[in-house]
Amino acid sequence: MQNPSPTNPTAAVDLNFGHYLEVRDRQLSAHLVAGIPDYAFSLDQKLRQQLTAMGPVRTVAQALVSWSVPIFQQLLLMESIEVGPQQYPNIYALGEDCAHRLGIGVPQIFIQRGSESDAYTFATDDIAPIIVLSSEIVESFTPEELKFVIGHECGHIHNLHGVYNTVIEIMTNQLAEGVLQSVPTQGVLDLFVQGGLTIFFKRWSRYAEITCDRAGLICCGDVRTAELAFVKLIIGSGDSLKQINIDKYLQQMSKNPSPPMQMQELFQTHPLIPKRIKALRLFAECNVFHSWRPDAKTADVRSKQETDNLCEQALRVMPQGY
Repeated sequence: MQNPSPTNPTAAVDLNFGHYLEVRDRQLSAHLVAGIPDYAFSLDQKLRQQLTAMGPVRTVAQALVSWSVPIFQQLLLMESIEVGPQQYPNIYALGEDCAHRLGIGVPQIFIQRGSESDAYTFATDDIAPIIVLSSEIVESFTPEELKFVIGHECGHIHNLHGVYNTVIEIMTNQLAEGVLQSVPTQGVLDLFVQGGLTIFFKRWSRYAEITCDRAGLICCGDVRTAELAFVKLIIGSGDSLKQINIDKYLQQMSKNPSPPMQMQELFQTHPLIPKRIKALRLFAECNVFHSWRPDAKTADVRSKQETDNLCEQALRVMPQGY
């Protein structure tokens, strides 16, 4: 009796690359609503639409970015380390994974000397997006925490924050400050400040960060990992950090801030870390997150609209409006 022929392990695998691309495009398009990623925070979209409607503002912003970013890119090539398959391949693989999950091209990633845990993204319509990680964040974050950070930065790219986010980085990012001293932008920046747009830009930036925190969670898939990454941004790293009680920390920070502190928060480009953690926990129970990460599905599920409404309440700086 002859032995049955061995089963071909690839028989059930679809080797048609065209069909693979068609299926993948269909999967990714299912996560777009009117061309916008379905996880995007609604107030990010709303304020960005208002910025876009201000024609002169967008024109000035594009001019500033197109002027400064090419110089910035050249300085990065001279003063930072570009990540690639042969240079920090583990970090390059994290970037690939995040880009593949969100459905964007793999961005350029640079490591820049810095004593603070920091990361930022530069992007324009003409130049490939650039993600910059400080050397401190590379040294002190675990691979999964780095995936959250890189996923967050990829969120800026995925949501086309490009021009406006780059303006914010030029205006405020300390890690970029040393490089940007060589870029002649001050006169254009004065137009934004004198034009009274600073608070509006920073309000939009705070909401855009919530969108990107959601992208980071989609990429890393674990709320606890994201929370530890947030805490490291505040107090640094170390084995003792593993013992931190996040709920106790949130309780510590839950007291209503005084009016002077509220005014200070209005000029911040990022929400306070406790608010970001609360917003991320809300998104972790959202049906949109579960559609991206079925493996992280929770017992409690709420709609995207309900999640955004609760996030808006958690992020509010003043009792009304902002």
